[in-house]
Amino acid sequence: MRREVRRNTRGTEDEIARQSGKRDLDKMKYYNREFDWNDSNLVSQYDELPLWSSYFAQILLDNIPMDNFKYYLDVGCGTGFPLIDICQKIGNGCKGYGIDPWGKAVERTRIKLSTLGLENIEIIESSATNIPFENNFFGLITSNVGINNFSEPEKVLAESYRVLKSNGHICITSNLTGTFQEFYDIYKETLIDIGLEKYSDALERHINHRGTPQSISTMFENTGFKILRKIETSFSLRFLNGTSFLNHSVIMSGFLGSWKSMFGNNETEMFFARLENNLNNYSKTKGELKLKVPMLYLECTK
Repeated sequence: MRREVRRNTRGTEDEIARQSGKRDLDKMKYYNREFDWNDSNLVSQYDELPLWSSYFAQILLDNIPMDNFKYYLDVGCGTGFPLIDICQKIGNGCKGYGIDPWGKAVERTRIKLSTLGLENIEIIESSATNIPFENNFFGLITSNVGINNFSEPEKVLAESYRVLKSNGHICITSNLTGTFQEFYDIYKETLIDIGLEKYSDALERHINHRGTPQSISTMFENTGFKILRKIETSFSLRFLNGTSFLNHSVIMSGFLGSWKSMFGNNETEMFFARLENNLNNYSKTKGELKLKVPMLYLECTK
């Protein structure tokens, strides 16, 4: 009789443990989760669509293959977009990784992951010239507007090739040569206007550091990738005039530094005063300052 009681007691304990574990899991179900919109971390998470990269991410999100990928890597993940979105769309069966050397961006992404309770995504603070994974590991690799910003793109592609599984997919986006062409035409005219033609070669090098569809495709093919799809499209950024353009946060943070670095200290103010004036005159004639950005979606396999 004692043995029978002990078995029944043990069975009750097991059932309680199972129910407790079930309740803990149920708390993590999407229909039971709640978010506090006064939580500063949640506000940070809501700021999920970077103004510049979202244009490129849209074509990435529209075209990446959907499959039961076990492991996924985003190269140059920044603050987590579109890494987090893609990983959630594939589902919890996928373990996602992001790699980026930008420490503060990595910290912000980790806050987002904690806020959302996402445990299947891990962020690595490192250059993608040395990806800390074994050969043939990932089924999917993405990089959104990364290829033009890598200091050593050939090494990044070689590492991506190494860690991509045979028949895996790598999908990237990039802006192309011809970005802001209307602006650069006025930039060149301004150099001539104020006698600074000596910087014309530096400007051409800056413009041409962006690839063409052919040069980017060749870089991938030279690494060993086979191109599956190539989509060329474009979008436009619109501003009232040159003043609003030069003071826009995207321009100041992402572009202005490289433009200013071409000049000596005593030339910068003079040049940009004339450039702003020329852009404003152009805007009056056209009714706005509308700048075209050509972009590329490239999908390859190994």
